[in-house]
Amino acid sequence: MGASRWWFGPILCLMAAPGVWAGQYVLQSGQTQVVPISARVLNAEQVCHLEIIVPGQPPFGRVVRAPFFDTRIAITPGDEESVTVRWRGQFKRDGDQLTNACPTQGETRFRVVKDNTLTKAFWMGMLAQLAPANGECLRIALAHEKVRPEWFDFTDPQRSAEDARIQRVFAQCDAFLAVPKAWGNQNPAGHACSLAGGIQTRCEGVFSAPIRGKSEVISLEMAIQRQLEGLPWTTGVREIAAVRTARIKAEQDRVAKLAAQEAARIKAIEDERLRLEREAQEAKLAEQRAVQEKIEALRAQIAEEKALKEKQRLENRNWLLKQVDKLTGSNQPAPVEASTVAPAAGGSAVPAAPAAPAAVPASSQGTTSGPTPAR
Repeated sequence: MGASRWWFGPILCLMAAPGVWAGQYVLQSGQTQVVPISARVLNAEQVCHLEIIVPGQPPFGRVVRAPFFDTRIAITPGDEESVTVRWRGQFKRDGDQLTNACPTQGETRFRVVKDNTLTKAFWMGMLAQLAPANGECLRIALAHEKVRPEWFDFTDPQRSAEDARIQRVFAQCDAFLAVPKAWGNQNPAGHACSLAGGIQTRCEGVFSAPIRGKSEVISLEMAIQRQLEGLPWTTGVREIAAVRTARIKAEQDRVAKLAAQEAARIKAIEDERLRLEREAQEAKLAEQRAVQEKIEALRAQIAEEKALKEKQRLENRNWLLKQVDKLTGSNQPAPVEASTVAPAAGGSAVPAAPAAPAAVPASSQGTTSGPTPAR
């Protein structure tokens, strides 16, 4: 409870006056940590050289550059309460290259702690006072600037190398969040939207930037980094990939169902057409068979009538022939009187007609109309 009172009051003061950030990192006892130091250079120098003195280490030099004139050094504290790091300007000669000494000197003190419970609680409490979007932007921007807020004592009144970075991060996050977004007040993670053609779906907000000559989708982290670096970025809205996949699959299923229904309808029509053709063919064949049967029956009737007529003709012919024979005497036994013919002068007998031999009646045996054959 006492710790919360320790950091809650400074939070309100720092939030009310973000342009006066000040503070310093704390060091963990027995652990090596890399921390920044920054020299205050007031003239027009852009690059200069510092000599840095860390307790327990031999002095070493670093070249620093505008605008922060900062560098990072490694410190491993012992059991002392604090570690004071000092620096001063020093010329540097490297062969023919000469680097001017930074026209400054100074020092900073790092408090040594057992853990970062208080600084971490202060930072988390600070985030809790902010809107989620602000807190997310700060976390991303500070990480990009290599600021470790969970190890930074925002209540330390001395200036540090991170002060300018922290102030810049707060200012750039405010500017980043102030830019109107394509999704407006809707949730960028997912909201209802309409596509071209009136398709209702769900969309998500995206960031994009011109990269290699074309617009590409980038992450929130990259958009914030570009804001910090002064590079262009913009926002847009696109359909959520999973929703798009489900929608396309549903559309494909719908089209496939319609295609299957259409195929079934066409098949039914084709089957009906084939059935009607088959029935028509069968009816035609049946009709042809019936006609053929009628023809065969007619032929049989004609043949039967012809046979009957032939039979009748034959019977009639035989009767006529019989009548003719009776009239003409053909195939009839000649009478005795007619069959006896006187011998001619030549002494030879001539038959009256070339009729077939007939049976001779018993009463006329021994009487012949021709010569008696020799015995």
